[in-house]
Order: sequence, then C-alpha cells, then structure tokens
Amino acid sequence: MALSEKKKFLNWIKTHPSCEHIRKQAGNTEVIYDVEHSDPNQRIKIFDIPISQKKKSIFTKIKDNIWVPGYKLRGNSYSDTNFDQQLNQTSSIMSISGVFDMICTAPVLYYFTQAAGLLALPLSLGYGYMLLIMSNKAGEFSMNRPKGNNTTANFLLLIFFLLSMVKTLMSGVGIDLVSRAGEIKNSTAEELLIKQIPTNEDTNVLYTNLLANSKNECDRLIKEQSKLDPTKRAQRKLYNQLQENMYKSIKSPKSDPRYLLDNNLSDLGPCTRVDLIEKFNGNSSFNRNKIASAQNNLRESLSPVSFLYVFQRNQFNNLFTGNPLKGSESNFESYKKVFKDSATEFNIDCLNTKIRCDENVAWSNPAMAINEAAKQFYGRIFNKEWENLGLSYVGFLISILLSATATILLYTSSIDIKNRASRSSLVEDWRDDYFLELDEEEQTN
Repeated sequence: MALSEKKKFLNWIKTHPSCEHIRKQAGNTEVIYDVEHSDPNQRIKIFDIPISQKKKSIFTKIKDNIWVPGYKLRGNSYSDTNFDQQLNQTSSIMSISGVFDMICTAPVLYYFTQAAGLLALPLSLGYGYMLLIMSNKAGEFSMNRPKGNNTTANFLLLIFFLLSMVKTLMSGVGIDLVSRAGEIKNSTAEELLIKQIPTNEDTNVLYTNLLANSKNECDRLIKEQSKLDPTKRAQRKLYNQLQENMYKSIKSPKSDPRYLLDNNLSDLGPCTRVDLIEKFNGNSSFNRNKIASAQNNLRESLSPVSFLYVFQRNQFNNLFTGNPLKGSESNFESYKKVFKDSATEFNIDCLNTKIRCDENVAWSNPAMAINEAAKQFYGRIFNKEWENLGLSYVGFLISILLSATATILLYTSSIDIKNRASRSSLVEDWRDDYFLELDEEEQTN
C-alpha cells in the first residue's frame, strides 16, 4: 500500500462520523515514547491494557453479572457503533428481565428458605442471584454461533427461555405473597371452614339414637306390663319388677339431665332415659338458639383466620402459628358463658409459650404458603377473575413480555452477520494482516 493511500485511509478514520468510537478509543490509549530507541518503528509502544483484560473488582463483577454490558454479547474480531448500540439494547432488555424476575420471585425464595431462620434472607438473595447469573450466562453464551455451533447456541437459548419462564410463573405468586399475605391466609381458612360441618349444628346424634332405642324398649315393657293383672298376687310381683326396670334411676348430687345421661346411662331405665332426653331437649332448645346466634355474630365480625382460631383450634394449629386475637382477648370474655356448657368448641386462650402468643399469625409450613399462593393466583386466572388479580397480574404480564422480548432479541442479534464477524477468526486474521501490511509500508517509505 502506498504511503499516500495509507494517509488517505488514516484521514478517513479521522474524519468519518462512523469511526468516532475508534477515535475515542485511540485518544484514551496510553503509549510510551522512547526517543532513544534505535528502531524508529519501535519508539512508540502501546501501554494500554484492553478493557476486557483489566482486573476487575468483585463489585464490578457482581454488577456486570446483574447488568450485562453489551460488548460481552459479541466477540473481539469486529465491532461498529450501530452494532454495539444494538447489543446494548439487547443486553439491557435481558438484564431488566432478569432483575425484574429476581425481585418478583424473592418472596417465594424467602418462604422456601425460612427453615434456615436468620440465614433465610441471605440464602434467598443468594439463590436469586445464582438464578440470575445462570439465566444471563445462558443468554450471553447463546450469542456464540460460529459455524457448527448453532445447536449448542439454540440449546443455551432454550435454557435461557425456560429459566425465564420458571421465574415468570413464580413472579405473580411472589407479588401476591407480599401484597396479599393476609388475604391468602384468610382464603385458606375460609376454604377449610366451608368444608367443615357448621359448628352450630346440633351434634348430639347419640341422644337422637338413644331416644329412639329407649322409646322402643320402654314401649315394649309397657306392652308386656299391660298384659299383667296387678290385682292378682301371682302377677303383681312381675308387674312391679317391670315398673322398676322401666323407671330405674339413681341418686345423684346433680339433677342435670345431660350429666345423668353422660355419666350414668347404664343405671337408668329406658323410660327414665326417655324422660331425661325429652327434658334435656326442652331445656336446651333456647340455649342452642342462643349459641347459634352468638356464633353467627362472631362469624360475621371475625376474620376467617380468627374464627378458625376460636372455634377449631386444632385446624388452626395445622396451618398457622401465632395469635390472631393478640391484645383483644377481653372483647370475647362475654361469650364464654354462652358456650360454657355447649358441645361447641370455644377457645380464646393461648396455651402455648408466651413468645408464640405474642407473635402475629404466620404459616406453620412455609411451603404451604407458596402452594396456597400459587393455587389462588392461577385459580383466579383460570376463573377469569381479572378484577381480583391486581398488581400480581400486571407483574406477571410484564415478566412474560420481558422474557419473550429478551429471547427474540438474543436470537435475532445472534444470527446477525456482524455478530458472526465479531467472533470470526478469519476476520481477525484479515485485520492482523492489514495492520502488518501498513507497518511494512511504513518501513519501506
């Protein structure tokens, strides 16, 4: 190449708008000027260390893993301003998608690691960061499409898409775990209460069966007794024995029918049992109505979680820990008298340790929280309850759009001829040969 042509080429680099990034890099390049060197061509030496080879701090590496620089998506054999801008846009969408998903899935990972106690927060952040790195690295490596590497690149792009979709599926659930934490607990409790037999239903089925059996036995004995003539001495004794068996009773310090039936049933005659059961039903009908009314009032005023805590404590303990009535137990003291002698469970006392009684309601099993949140979130989508999805639905849609856009941009950028050129060893050899030719021309002139 003639010296004039070389100068012409250098002048083009100096003045052409598309070469601005080359001029900027040249202006920032550090050189050593050794005026005493015997070889004029060796008096100027580049001292600059390429950016990709500079030692980076741990914080810079973490930042680059979270927000991937555009140049990491290409090779070093070829680049221009437009292509770098395109890659910056692609890496920005990919990074936004990863960071957004990491934020949305953080609550899911936190619940997942709650068994670790105080380490739950750092562990959940660590898992989220690992998933982000895996996703970004899969997207970064999917850009490498030299000849014969398309299958591997497609596989890595599929991995990126699948990781993004897994995080997307959990994004709406994660938002729900934060924005609807109380609603999820109450919906779970409500579903359990609906499945249970209503607590104000008369559950004295044994008395109903006992009443029928006792009536049959009493009627049978009365029928036998009616066949006897008590005026006749031979039949009077048998008549009196039947009378005694029919109305057999015991002396008890308590005359309460329920107490006698529950504690002395075998010592009572069938007709006595009938009288006691009918007396009990007559005396307790008002109380049962009063109990049902009080329970219905509490059902309307209490949250499902609190209602479960008061009336079905075992079921509550299977799902939750803590005390939903914390600080307000005195408001329910008046109800104790209503439910005192009823078969309906009524429990406002916290019998656990003081620490647990002072805690707010929490899930006894964190995995159950994730399961219930996912079931309710996708249940609302399946039932097309769009008005109840709220913020979680918006986050879910944003995550889908970002993941799909990032995947499409990675693929279109990876098949761009400029990307292939940036990783081509042939282009790199041409570049080296061209600069070598320039050096040889300089030496001969």
